[in-house]
Amino acid sequence: MGSIQFNARDAELLYSFPKPASDVATIVRCFVFLNRAAPPSFGEFASCLTKGLRAGIIREEGERFVIDDDWYGRIHMADATAENEIESMLEFESRFVGVDFDATTDAACALTEGEYESVLAKLR
Repeated sequence: MGSIQFNARDAELLYSFPKPASDVATIVRCFVFLNRAAPPSFGEFASCLTKGLRAGIIREEGERFVIDDDWYGRIHMADATAENEIESMLEFESRFVGVDFDATTDAACALTEGEYESVLAKLR
């Protein structure tokens, strides 16, 4: 199925997923809050979701998405020792970006750009 590489934006998005399974709106709100940034573009969000699903990092539960428990621990490994969540996220990013991960499935993000834009409109 090939290998997958994640970029810095993917790391920021994955770090922003709440622990319980969450809908797209909640994930985007958490991303905006943690990164103090505008929401990711549809392309960034869909790409990260697809790569995360294919690598087995993200699972879909109905219309919600959740980080696999083992991966959640790996993503937040530095939370206890970092000065703040930004430092923890940067530590995760330094270990994660550019590494080759094996695809475990051919799953893909089914979210459409229209659906994503509708979510963003409701958050404004």
